[in-house]
Amino acid sequence: MKEIELRLALVLYGGVSLAIYMHGVSREVLNLVRASNFRLDRNAGKTAENQPSELSPVQTAFRDLLDLISSVADIRVVVDAIAGASAGGVNGIMLARAIAHDLPLDSHSEMWLQNADVTRLARPQSGLSRYLKLSVSPVLDRLISSRLNKQIESAETREKLRQFMQSRWFSPPFSGERFIGWMLDACRKMENGESTGRSLIPRGQTLDLFVTITDYNGMKRRIHLDDPAFVEEWDHRRILNFHAVHRAPGFVDSQFDTDNIPDIVFAARATSSFPGAFPPATVAEMERVLSRKELAWNNRDSFLAQGLDLRSETFGNHCFVDGSVVMNKPFAPVIDVIQRRPAAREVARRLIYVDPAPVEPQEAGSGPVELPGFFRVILASLAHIPRNEPIGDDLRELEQNNRRSRWLSQLIDAAGPMVEQAVSGLLPKRRKVSAALLAKCRQDATVAAFQQAGFAFLNYQSLKLHALAERIAGLAALLNEDEGARAQEEAMLGLFANHFTDLTKNSKDVLGRTDPEIVGLLRGLDVDYRVRRLRFVIRKLNGFYHYEPDSGLPPPDTAALDRLKGLLYEQIDHLGWRWTRRFFGGRSQSITREFVQDVSVGASTAGDHVATLLDSLIGMMGLADLDRLQDELFAETALELLDKERHATLMRAYIGFAFYDLITFPVLQRNDFSEVTEILVDRISPRDATSLFTQGFDLKGKQLNTFGAFFNRGWREHDYLWGRLNAADRLVSIVLSAAHEGTLPQPQVNQARARIFLAVLEEERGKLTEIPDEIDRIDALVRSIYPDFAHVEEEV
Repeated sequence: MKEIELRLALVLYGGVSLAIYMHGVSREVLNLVRASNFRLDRNAGKTAENQPSELSPVQTAFRDLLDLISSVADIRVVVDAIAGASAGGVNGIMLARAIAHDLPLDSHSEMWLQNADVTRLARPQSGLSRYLKLSVSPVLDRLISSRLNKQIESAETREKLRQFMQSRWFSPPFSGERFIGWMLDACRKMENGESTGRSLIPRGQTLDLFVTITDYNGMKRRIHLDDPAFVEEWDHRRILNFHAVHRAPGFVDSQFDTDNIPDIVFAARATSSFPGAFPPATVAEMERVLSRKELAWNNRDSFLAQGLDLRSETFGNHCFVDGSVVMNKPFAPVIDVIQRRPAAREVARRLIYVDPAPVEPQEAGSGPVELPGFFRVILASLAHIPRNEPIGDDLRELEQNNRRSRWLSQLIDAAGPMVEQAVSGLLPKRRKVSAALLAKCRQDATVAAFQQAGFAFLNYQSLKLHALAERIAGLAALLNEDEGARAQEEAMLGLFANHFTDLTKNSKDVLGRTDPEIVGLLRGLDVDYRVRRLRFVIRKLNGFYHYEPDSGLPPPDTAALDRLKGLLYEQIDHLGWRWTRRFFGGRSQSITREFVQDVSVGASTAGDHVATLLDSLIGMMGLADLDRLQDELFAETALELLDKERHATLMRAYIGFAFYDLITFPVLQRNDFSEVTEILVDRISPRDATSLFTQGFDLKGKQLNTFGAFFNRGWREHDYLWGRLNAADRLVSIVLSAAHEGTLPQPQVNQARARIFLAVLEEERGKLTEIPDEIDRIDALVRSIYPDFAHVEEEV
């Protein structure tokens, strides 16, 4: 059976009260991922005490859809990365936490439906202020009843709008502290006091979350020039990165767990601090709420230092506002990370962005263009225009990468036979190959590849040394807790680059292929080459899952392939630790601090200390030991898990990687080799979910300048329900496209889609008490669109 990983990356826009719609979308993403994970564990015979015994109705319907598709392809759905700004950032944070630890989002639904109301969000007012404003109530009543009556028919909305307009003037009406309290409660309720140890992240894989916020004060960034030597500019954009790694069964190294709740709640408060509606977010505000709730913020200093470049003596001066001001559509960080993200099977990649209010096509007007007024220009400049920057540049860059991926994949396939021939002669004909012999074959193949490269090796070696210089400079800055270390990173990079250049110039080998100092340097420090090699081997291993009866090979043992892949991911994890602060001891950190201090004061001895620092890092890295472990893994463990032909193929890929790296690294120009796969883009919006589309449909939250849903619970319920339905519709289409839509009979697809829609209505019918008529209308609509399904249900 063909096995496919459908890997999703999500981008969630800002949109004020449209957050409720986006929450409905995130619920369905979680349902699909959980159904997929439960189904594959069931099929693999994996049972555990902490595994959920049953699925919700919607998750069951998604599982049935995946079971139906399994006749064509066995699909596992994985979320690689999530990025969000403002309202999208809040939903992205909660979804990431739910995926990382397999938690429900019910508490988040309760927060949006109950608390996202203007009467609960509003800040308390003094009696005097309230009394003075009562005198203007007749004016407000007349304004609301006359000018807004045609737009707002709901009496509840008009009354809450009148109350809202009586709030403090020239002061943000919403309470940031209340919002923080609700987010803290929602996060803690997700676990319900218990830690399950489960995760929806595949073993060995990582989930990344990116949240944009705006630093109102900004940070000075130094930019080096020719004349003057440098300039300093203010940088207000912050992109917080949280991640979780599923390292071993029952163990997730996570920044979304209970201990990190204050971190992610602060990020949610800051990214959604809409200017004029909420006061700016501050660390002091966060600490006040935590103190009232008797909760500790244990990671405060490290979170602020690593995520925001702030120290205890400086964070009191900073406040943060809505992330949409600087980046409302955070495609770039997601695109960057998913291009470097591995898969455990044949992969179908989808970048999905959620746009609750897409631009409507309009016909060109024939009348004169009205010039905008004073306040309209200010509002557009501060809010509307920043929130609607085009995404064309990001998507064009993605398409360029897709074209390069197609070309690179063809290049690798074309080079395959030549590399196979070159490497085959190095391996002995007998079956058994020891780890020591494998290491010798690997080194001989590398030398042969470099010799055959000719002068092209110069470009390759130069790129490798420059990438290593960047890595070491970044590591040196990371190992120093001094705030000025990052500022000296560029200077350190120059010292390392000059040192490497001198080594190349002084090499007896003109191209530097066999010079012992350069070879020793790369063997001792080039972590990324080893990571690329293992990623490449995993790419080859993924091909073993696909079985062709005419190949003459036995059917693959998928359990053995999974086990071997898990061991390779563990080796990648060990290598990745070499670039973290926690890996290094006090001696290396002390040497690094002395070096950074010399650089910061411009000491002439800084260059002399480069070799000493590099020798210290080589000793700490211990890459030779990892090389021996990996050689043993391929020579012995892989031999036990694979048949003879597949094992030989994998060995040749491992030994001959240098040939491929000469081709791929100069093209990719990044330190991590990943699958060469195209990334397709899909959108979730009311306009795209056409299965239940009716003329004149619109989200309620779009009214009142996208604040509408904060004034009416029924409107919130409406948008939340349609967020679930729209997402279910689109996700079904995306799953079908990954399995090559059209391979299943349309009646079966219709039944599966209708079953999911009705399951959503079943789950929400008793909870959404303000819109029973809408639920009944949608139920009738589903059964009218899919009469065959309704007929089958009645017979059953």
